[in-house]
Formats: sequence, structure tokens, C-alpha cells
Amino acid sequence: MEQKNPLFIKSLQIGKVQQLGDINSTEFLSKYWESGSFKEMMIDGIITFVGIVGDEVSDTKSHSGVEKAVFANSYENYPLWSKFLGIDELPFGALAENLTISGLDETTVFLGDIHHIGGVTLQVCQPRKPCWKISRKWQNKEFTNEIYTSGRTGWYYQVLKIGKITKNDAIIISHNDDILISIMEANQAFRKPKIYQNVLQEILLIPNISFSYKNSIEKRLAGTYDLGFMERV
Repeated sequence: MEQKNPLFIKSLQIGKVQQLGDINSTEFLSKYWESGSFKEMMIDGIITFVGIVGDEVSDTKSHSGVEKAVFANSYENYPLWSKFLGIDELPFGALAENLTISGLDETTVFLGDIHHIGGVTLQVCQPRKPCWKISRKWQNKEFTNEIYTSGRTGWYYQVLKIGKITKNDAIIISHNDDILISIMEANQAFRKPKIYQNVLQEILLIPNISFSYKNSIEKRLAGTYDLGFMERV
């Protein structure tokens, strides 16, 4: 089917928590771990205030809840990650995202943006912080840090209107025109808080972004934020 709107859902996917590796092993490739990052594609799905029905998250403290209900990533990032990982073609959901979006990326998605997609309304509420599990999934110890330093982390939505979403649904965007800070700019500022202190302070003024994200920025400005979520492999 020809896609006339350049902004659309390329793929959507959910995953179940899996137990992986050998609980008795000390080797990188076989250590025991749990993850819901192995996603399967769907034609459509029902979005609730806490995510897509049927999707599961292992680390519910870091990657779930109303402030992190739906994880989206850009299809335009896929060639970059294919090259980095040395894989000819990555499957949809490779970054553990629920929505793989065509036509948008971290430079064109802004904090506070409202995205109308199919029967749902979603609001961009924070960037994704990549954890060590994405490195484990792709058996590359550098992958988590590469995502973090590149700024191409994807983003989280909070759900303003529940409903049904379908592959190839168009995306209609309403911008928060008062303060326009892209996901890329936000990630750059979070990495280098001393250089981009003013950007972090501006983010704190954006209405309707997640409380947990603002809290992490306040800690980053104070020099007390723990980046340990990236380090275990």
C-alpha cells in the first residue's frame, strides 16, 4: 500500500519477558538475564494508559508506567545501527521499541509534541535512556554507550487518548511552540550538563513532560545522577 503521508507507523511490536542465558555462567554471551526486548510485529494493537496490550517489560522501574507507556524509535536510525553491529538488515523492533516510525527522528521530535496516530493521542514526554540489556541482546558491549553518545535513543510517549493503532497509520503533529527542544538536543544536554546547563534548565519549564524525567535532569544538574543503568553487561 502506498504511503502518502511521509510520517507514519512503519511497524509496531510487542514482546513477552523471556529468561535468557545460563544462570550459572560468568561469560558475557551466556549470563542469565531477563528481557522483554525481543519483540514481534503486529498489524494493530490497543493502546492503554500504560502501554500496548500484551507488551511486557522486565525492568518495570526503568522502562514502564504512564510516563513511559510507549517506546518509539526512528526507522531512519536502522541503517546506522545495522552498520555499527555489522548486520545486513535489522528486524523491526531491533531497539526494543513498540513503534518504529518513518519520517521522524530525534532531530525532528520535540519534547511536549503531541502525535495523533490512528485512534490514539500520544505526547512525547522524554527520551529513552538505553540500558545494558540492548548490548546483551546484540552481543556488543559498546552498543548501549554508542546509542547514548549518538543521541539516537528513541523517545517515550505518555498516552493522552487510548484507542487502536495500526501499521501504516499516519502521524499528525501538534507542536509545543513555547519551548522547542528536540530529543537530540535534550540528549546532548544530558550528556554534557556543564556545557548545556541552560538547555536542561529550559527543559524543566516545558509543561506536561514526565515528572521522572524532570527529576533526572535536576539530579544531573546537581551532579548526583547515576549512569549505572548502562554499565552492567
